[in-house]
Amino acid sequence: MGSGQKDKRTIDETLLIPILEDGKRLYHYTSAAGLQGICGGEFWVTERSFLNDIMEFQVATQIFCEVIDRHMANKTRSEKLKKKVCDEIDRLNTPGMLGEEVAYSGDYVISFSLDNDSILMWSEYSDFYGYCMEFDGEELIETFQSNDSYSFLHGQVVYDHDEQVKIIENTLEMEIMNHEPGFEYLNSWSDLDDLTNENIEDLYLWIAVIINAYNVFFKLECFKGENEYRFVFMSIHDGGRVKENEREKQYFRIKNEVLTPFIKKKIQRLNPLKSVMIGPKNKSDIAEKGLRYFFRNMKLEVNVYKSQMPIRY
Repeated sequence: MGSGQKDKRTIDETLLIPILEDGKRLYHYTSAAGLQGICGGEFWVTERSFLNDIMEFQVATQIFCEVIDRHMANKTRSEKLKKKVCDEIDRLNTPGMLGEEVAYSGDYVISFSLDNDSILMWSEYSDFYGYCMEFDGEELIETFQSNDSYSFLHGQVVYDHDEQVKIIENTLEMEIMNHEPGFEYLNSWSDLDDLTNENIEDLYLWIAVIINAYNVFFKLECFKGENEYRFVFMSIHDGGRVKENEREKQYFRIKNEVLTPFIKKKIQRLNPLKSVMIGPKNKSDIAEKGLRYFFRNMKLEVNVYKSQMPIRY
């Protein structure tokens, strides 16, 4: 494992995505309506294919192909392995037809930032007029884990290309080159050049699932200013061998003339909410008073203050 990765807490031993450090805060930039809904005990969580980056959930796939090209000299074998993995990732992210036995599912994302009073985040999510909600990260994570422990992941988005490469390399080394059952024929990168068709059939499904998971937490470096931390919920809506009470209802809202799927996630308690900052362009003399009345009505102790960013218009 790379020296930088070694000191970080990660999702688990397979997914080497950094997770929140103790005592860290998470910031959610939103509108007044969004704030009201969250304080009403509910997050609306968008399906991952409908987020703002058109390259969303493709970066890890590209990094995987780059890693394979770097380490495999046998181009015929490498192209076959890449195609099988990429085709399977596409299949995993394509809704099935009605009546199929496979489960219809989706990954849904809540985006937070690790930065408070960020000019980029104000611009992107509220045109400088909205609100920045400050949460105690650990308390908020615990709230969701108590309800969704089997289908909830959280982690820090990785933007640095070299770090992304190292994460994929480390994962493949640890998971398939460490004498794992079923992969005894792989002890080094050079062994990949001798893969048989049968070996590739053994490998591609497992690799596709891992790379698909990394796609959730890898983004292009041009987005690093967001300093994003993600909550990801894996929901099954119908089909498959899933009990009725384990299926989650899918909703749709209209955004920019597009029908956007989302799910509703309950937040059982609002103790994690510590403060709300008012956007720098919101000069209304009653914006702060309205929040104070609102939180008093909900019997919540939440600090309210205005952004110190000196923006006129």
